[in-house]
Order: sequence, then structure tokens, then C-alpha cells
Amino acid sequence: MNVFVIGVGLIGGSMVLDIKSKYPEAIIYGIDSNENHLNKALEIGIIEHKATFQELEKAAIVIVSIPVDVQLTLLPKVLDIVSENTLVLDVGSTKEQICAVLENHPKRRNYLATHPIAGTEFSGPMAAHVGLFNEKTNIICEVEKTAFKLQEKALEIFSKLGMKIRYMDAKAHDKHIAYVS
Repeated sequence: MNVFVIGVGLIGGSMVLDIKSKYPEAIIYGIDSNENHLNKALEIGIIEHKATFQELEKAAIVIVSIPVDVQLTLLPKVLDIVSENTLVLDVGSTKEQICAVLENHPKRRNYLATHPIAGTEFSGPMAAHVGLFNEKTNIICEVEKTAFKLQEKALEIFSKLGMKIRYMDAKAHDKHIAYVS
């Protein structure tokens, strides 16, 4: 299973470390605009390979863990590249703008809007650690717009990571949860 993480810091790095611990067959690829973060993530074993956006076509899962304002332009490009069977999820703290940008994308069904309520005061790949998401709530928005088989894939992963799932409308999420996070 090829897992790509875009943004190898605390959240993205911790998520792929957990995935590696539960899915030993997973091969983790990293993409990050900060070359130092990418090199450190490779050095400490968060990722096995540095990757490029062109390689996303071979991804089974893409985890987008970058600031929401950057996601607004990046996520449509990611969906343009991935295969029909690739699950693309983000872990950003707001959802309404992202969901609106992707609403009419031809591969909208590949995308799952998620917000794991987890973190620390630290950032970067050195802050990533196994178990960050255990017993934490993960809010999913607009689940009905994601292909059922990809929902199942995501829910299996979240379950293995020990996450508690809650469903919310994107607007309600941003009003009640995002500003707290």
C-alpha cells in the first residue's frame, strides 16, 4: 500500500507513523516544501522515500497535512493526478472552504474531509510520534460525497489508529470546532 503524506510535520508525520505500525506493508512517501523537513523525515524513518507530485498517480492514500490556505489550491491539483481508486484526505482545522473548492471537481468522490482533534505545541518532523491519535476524536465532514469503498478504507484506518469518529456538516464544524482547535 503506497501512502503519500504531503506535509511531514507533527500531524502528517504522526499519522503515517501510526499507519506504518498497523500496516507493516505500507510504503510511505513524503512531499514537503521544506527540504530540511523532508530530509529529517527520511533520516528518522517517518518516510521511506521522497516523492514528487507526479508520483501521486501510484498512491493508494494521500494525506494532505499542510495549512488550509495552501490546500485550497493544492487539493484540486492532487485530485487531478490520483487514480480513481485513491483515497485523498486532509487533516486541516477548517472544512467549509475546502469542501466548497472541491464541490464540482470530477474526482470529488476520492476526497474525504477530516479533522483529527489531536496535536501538541511542537511542530515539524521531530514532533511526530506514534499513538498521537489513539482515543482522539476525528471529525468527518460531507462523508456522503466520498465513494463508499474509500469511506470504508478510511474508517478501517481510523479504527486501527484508535480514533473516535464524529460526523458534522462543514459549516457547523467551522463554527463550533475549528476556532477551538
